[in-house]
Amino acid sequence: MVFCTYCGQSFTRDEHLERHILTHTNVKPFKCFTCHMSFARRDLLQRHYTVHGRDNNNQEGLPPNNGMIPKSAGRTPIACSNCAKTKTKCDKKFPCSRCAGRNLRCTLRPTRRQSKGVHRPAVNGESTGSTSSSEQGANLTPSGSTGNSPQPQPQSQSQASHNHSQQPSQQNSQHSSPETKPLMDGPAGFFDQSPPMTSGVLPNTVLSPLPTPGTGFVQHTPMSGYDDFIRTRDGDGSADASPRFMMEWAHMSMPQGFETMGRPDLMMSGGMGLDLNGLPTDPHGDGSMLTMIPELSQALPSVQTPIATPRLDGTLSEMELGSGGMYFPGTRHTSISEPSTGGDMGAIISAQDAWSCFRCTPPLPSSSCPKTARQNLEKLEQSLRNHEGWSKWRPTWNEADFASGENLSVINLQESTRDKLLAITQTFLHKALDIHKGDGNSPSGAASPGSTSSNFVLLPPARVLEYFLRSYANSFERYFPMTSRGTLDANELMQNYNDKASSLLVLMMIAQGAMVIPSMDARWLTGGLTEACRISLFDLIEKNITMASDTLVLHSALLFTVQAAWSGDKWQMDIAMGQRGMYFAMLRHSGILEPRHAPTPPAHHNTQDGLWNDWIQQENQSRLIYSWVMVDQDMSLFHDTSPLFSVTEFGAPMPDSDRLWQAKTANEWSSIFEQVHEFGSGYSALGSGARPLSLRDLFRQFLDDEIVAQGIELTPLHLRLLLHPLQSLVVQYCQLLSCFSDTLASRQRTRAVTAASTRVRLEEVQSLLQRWYDLADRYLKANPMCVLMQANMVMFHLISLNAVTNFPEIERLARRESFDGTYQQLVWIHKRCISDVEDAIYHCGQVLRLIRSMPRGIRPPWWPAAVYRVGLILWTDSLTHNESITPSSGMFPVAGPSFAVDALPAEHPLIVRYLTKREGVPTLTKRDGSQIPLDHAFTVLSHCVDLIDEGLATRFSDGIRSKLQKLARG
Repeated sequence: MVFCTYCGQSFTRDEHLERHILTHTNVKPFKCFTCHMSFARRDLLQRHYTVHGRDNNNQEGLPPNNGMIPKSAGRTPIACSNCAKTKTKCDKKFPCSRCAGRNLRCTLRPTRRQSKGVHRPAVNGESTGSTSSSEQGANLTPSGSTGNSPQPQPQSQSQASHNHSQQPSQQNSQHSSPETKPLMDGPAGFFDQSPPMTSGVLPNTVLSPLPTPGTGFVQHTPMSGYDDFIRTRDGDGSADASPRFMMEWAHMSMPQGFETMGRPDLMMSGGMGLDLNGLPTDPHGDGSMLTMIPELSQALPSVQTPIATPRLDGTLSEMELGSGGMYFPGTRHTSISEPSTGGDMGAIISAQDAWSCFRCTPPLPSSSCPKTARQNLEKLEQSLRNHEGWSKWRPTWNEADFASGENLSVINLQESTRDKLLAITQTFLHKALDIHKGDGNSPSGAASPGSTSSNFVLLPPARVLEYFLRSYANSFERYFPMTSRGTLDANELMQNYNDKASSLLVLMMIAQGAMVIPSMDARWLTGGLTEACRISLFDLIEKNITMASDTLVLHSALLFTVQAAWSGDKWQMDIAMGQRGMYFAMLRHSGILEPRHAPTPPAHHNTQDGLWNDWIQQENQSRLIYSWVMVDQDMSLFHDTSPLFSVTEFGAPMPDSDRLWQAKTANEWSSIFEQVHEFGSGYSALGSGARPLSLRDLFRQFLDDEIVAQGIELTPLHLRLLLHPLQSLVVQYCQLLSCFSDTLASRQRTRAVTAASTRVRLEEVQSLLQRWYDLADRYLKANPMCVLMQANMVMFHLISLNAVTNFPEIERLARRESFDGTYQQLVWIHKRCISDVEDAIYHCGQVLRLIRSMPRGIRPPWWPAAVYRVGLILWTDSLTHNESITPSSGMFPVAGPSFAVDALPAEHPLIVRYLTKREGVPTLTKRDGSQIPLDHAFTVLSHCVDLIDEGLATRFSDGIRSKLQKLARG
């Protein structure tokens, strides 16, 4: 009696123990000399040799291997073809002695399968010479099934068409599992509205012996790799069934699009990041593989991973099992986070399901997400060490992406400025690395402060930094105009009295500009600079509390908050949401929110240049204050929370006209100032200290409907700021309405009156939104459309959507929380999610139309989130479309002319008719002009994915795209 030193299992013979130990050590001493694949047992190698003994025409024999006879378990070698034809004795070697002596080509015939107690008759039409033994072991038909296998049910239409399109040698290789009728009393599978699969999509390879569950998300996935991953149970349950997973992938027939599955060097490369080292390789494994598919963990037996399964290197985080990207149209701009382009950081991709917002998929606990701070810093250091790569780097943007022209002119960086910035960047990076040196999630430790390698890094060349600053000016500055005189001069910023504060601001500008450039080096630069500047920004304030009211520090904090909130990195997004309250408090405590009564300026300030410089300082404060207001509005809207600021806090004057802000000389500024603030009776406005109203006063005028009557000229920035208090009111009343019970209580009268009054108040807010729209329309009739005005209109429609939808409930429906799958409950949830379907569809279409009209390179950072919200609202409405319900039932609008709700302006007659008379059939529009109906959930989400693909790929847009794609797959 011998025992295993690893698990203590007992064996009676030494050779049994030797073979068992291989399951623990993973040593595979038996190697195939043709393909170099290793096996743990000799019989597995002998069985593997049958793969190399044939081609598609079955004309190749086995390679000679010292006369080895490939005798597998349950099979007996038979005579070669020549000996069988002449009915002579064959020694069953290869080549056999008779063929070798007569100089004949020895061809091995397929072995026959031995039956166990049951005679299996031949199946009509079965080609005996076209498949190998390993394939025939799984080819079962209803007429030829053994007693150990259940009778299969008739296959579905999609399975039948799939089998019909296969080669004759593969027609019988599929075995349908018994159908399971879903427990629903509504239309069958209203969540399963994806197109049926065709023969050109699903591979015939069996990857793991898992049965298909009857219900669950995996069953409804239209393009999921899980379908193949779990379609594994052979037709019979006999123990001697041929192990199809032993066939070499390179010799299998792969459908179009799956050719790389036959290339281990491509599919299993380190860049893919799949790590199955933790999966059990012995029959007594713990089945940890099922943790990747939670639905299967309760319904399936333990997984037995074949010993001959190839080892894969890397981590699982960078590979999306069952990715359906190949299903969608090929017009997508390739994302640099895909494996084909090198892959983004796996920790960021794996944490997408753990985002604290945009949760349409089952959430992942934050505790299970790897930290990314140190990896971001090390990727930054790795990128900055690539001096040769940066010297050859060129931007990948297209000038057409900035269709509206340059917003600011960027001054060339001086070498002294770059050297000064480099020295301070070194201290920021080393401080951050030192703080995170205890993080154990670092993929490489060579770049840590305690390593022997040099920690000296170089910034990219000045030419590259100027590209990033230009990108910042073209994207961020259009929505948060903070740079005066129409010129961005980093050299002047670096001459500030505080080197660290000015360096923080310039570095955050560079990071913000690099975020929208689809380059892996740019992503690494953005993530690392954001983390390093976050730490140094907090350290700067902590060491000198007076810096909390410094405009440079508050400006840097603004850039960090925007950058981190839309970074696509879970941890940076969470930090931005958590620290925004701290920066808001700093802004309040600085005292700049209240109006200031400036003292009489000195005599030398009464000159034109002095007045201009004083005005620029005051305007700079106003723009900083109200940029924070817009950040508060953006983050609260997309996180479905109340804004932190109140309109009553803002007594400081709002920003003045952009023409004044962009004036390049004092003379130009003074002439424009006289036009903007024109005084009657010939008085000059210069020196009067005229300033715009505060947001508090402007909103009071708005409520009194006095803006037009008083002749107050509004700018796009003023219109955007007016949306902040309107959004606060919508959130307040919608949250209150969601608190009312849906069931009748004993005090029904009191409850009903309270709910009704709240709805009336919400309708009043909707009328205020319509008043805002009238003001915006009045402005657009007199001024051309700009990107800031386009963003304002998108925000207006999103706020209006919040008034007629309950988006948190929609996301809960997408996650299938508290949902039993019945159609009746779906209809009830639909009414809770969308109170006015026609109004919601109209606003959704306008959001898509406006986003499409924006140039790709200068869209606001939150535009993928807007597409996400629109996609989920349209998806929710499409779920209730049922062919058995006629339009006359009143649930759907009366049939009328179809119109593209995302292509027509709001004042179009078809739109007006749809909103007033509820007539018409809204559709979506593709880029080629074809229309997409709104009654199919899968096509609606696929269309939204295509819209995201049309824009520039960022980490945030990739995360939103992944979520919509997963929801579309089921």
